[in-house]
Amino acid sequence: MLRSSIRSRLLASLLVVALIAAGALSVYFLKELEGFALRKLEERLSAEAQVTSALLGSVYQETGGSPGSGGAVEPRVLDRALQEVSPKIASRIRVIDAHGRVVADSYTSKPTSEDYRRRREVEEALHDRYGAATRLLPDGHVALYVTAPIKARGRIVGATYASSTTFSIITLLRNYREKLVIVVVAFMITMLLLTEVFSRWLSAPLRELATGAAAFAQGNMSVRVTPRGARETRDVADAFNRMAAEVDAVMTELRAEERRKTRFVSDVSHELRTPLTAIRGAAETLLDGDVDQADAERFLSTIVRESDRLARLANDLLSLQRIEGATGELPLRRIDLAEIAARAVGALAPLLDEREIRVEVSGEGAKVLGDADRLQQVVANLVDNASRVSARGSTVRLELQREGRDVGLSVLDDGPGIPDDALPHLFERFFRAQPSRDRSTGGAGLGLSIAKAIVEAHAGRIEASNRAEGGCRFTVWLPMIEPDAPSEAAS
Repeated sequence: MLRSSIRSRLLASLLVVALIAAGALSVYFLKELEGFALRKLEERLSAEAQVTSALLGSVYQETGGSPGSGGAVEPRVLDRALQEVSPKIASRIRVIDAHGRVVADSYTSKPTSEDYRRRREVEEALHDRYGAATRLLPDGHVALYVTAPIKARGRIVGATYASSTTFSIITLLRNYREKLVIVVVAFMITMLLLTEVFSRWLSAPLRELATGAAAFAQGNMSVRVTPRGARETRDVADAFNRMAAEVDAVMTELRAEERRKTRFVSDVSHELRTPLTAIRGAAETLLDGDVDQADAERFLSTIVRESDRLARLANDLLSLQRIEGATGELPLRRIDLAEIAARAVGALAPLLDEREIRVEVSGEGAKVLGDADRLQQVVANLVDNASRVSARGSTVRLELQREGRDVGLSVLDDGPGIPDDALPHLFERFFRAQPSRDRSTGGAGLGLSIAKAIVEAHAGRIEASNRAEGGCRFTVWLPMIEPDAPSEAAS
């Protein structure tokens, strides 16, 4: 089935509407013109019939006869009377006696013998009533007949029958056929041109919208259309732009997620390659058999160490997957952030003592809604990292503070700080800000990524910055349950 464009449909619709409207208006105005002509003609015929009736009534009154009665009024007298009236009257006048016979005719000296009493308008006049009738003639003209009674000595002695013809719609169309054809053709050409212009104007916004949609379907996510035209068209354009913006955002996010997944797979493969290479090399050396006891123990220690490293990497990846893939199933409860900080420091006490690192906790905590074990994991990770980069005998400080409806926990160290170009990438997977910390230390570069995922799962945020006096600051912000200290104490 052929599909027509909206412009073609608009063109056809406007043309059909214009032709129907023009035809209907033409018929209406022609009918009105015909009716007006009939009313004017009837007024004229009525006046002529009444004047003639009055004249003939005077003739009868003077002669003492009656039309067609065989009395004093003879036909020649009536003819002479009609001849006197005819120059002033443009219509045909017939004089009818009381029996319905024509006794005088302004058009002929030999009246017809037809019985006119059968005509309703004549019967009306003979009963002293106004009579009028219209009839369509074979040639298409409209004939109008008006009668008026002739009175003499107080009685009706006959009727004056005035008639004339006028045009009708049929005669107009017939007489002006060639001119009408020219007018109709000119009208159709004009309407065709006008409807073409209007259809192009009306369909232009839709064509622009169709072009934009086609470009969008071909992958141009940045395409937008300008809302213009009718209100409905503007609404469609606005809806298209909103849809395009949403799809563009979704596609951008999908592409970014695809890049993250690709980079993640690449990073995981890179992280796995080193320990697997070390394990394979040590195992192949041991398989050769020509290894002394000390080297054999060293190669076995390498296999164990790298296996442990692979296990830690797998556990970190599983933890990260569980946290990022969580859908609200975290066991949330009311906890005090100061208690979480104290628990994390207590769990790291043996390691901190070994590194000769002191930890100071200051500030006032606040109640938050969260998973105590996960938040303790975040604090422990930050304190562990701070102790790694701090010199022996130095101090790592934990500061608790409030800002608006959030509570923050900051971990400050006296280490070398973080390069400025590394700050934006600090929480990316497998990223290491300190080149000196290679993979042999056991870290996989997932600790801060896990910490960020845990904090964001608690509707919070984590920030990192360098301190002016040296070292760096990591701050975790979480929404408080009870921002006011008095109410917290009361609870």
